[in-house]
Amino acid sequence: MRQVGTGALGLVGGVLLALIVQDLLAVAFLQDGTIPIALGILLGLLMPVLGMVGAGAAVLIDNRYTKRRSRDTPGV
Repeated sequence: MRQVGTGALGLVGGVLLALIVQDLLAVAFLQDGTIPIALGILLGLLMPVLGMVGAGAAVLIDNRYTKRRSRDTPGV
């Protein structure tokens, strides 16, 4: 159950990071009024990809922290 919660927090973090990156890219490339097709596809895929990466990274980091903590705790 802990992994589900950690994954959900990582998903939210990844989506928030994607929103920030999308805003920065959109402002940078919308100076002339049009968006290139490749950038439009990238902006469309950025949120789900960074969400999945965030969820995976959060679970991996939590697993590493939990293993290290249980190894350092004597008598458990």
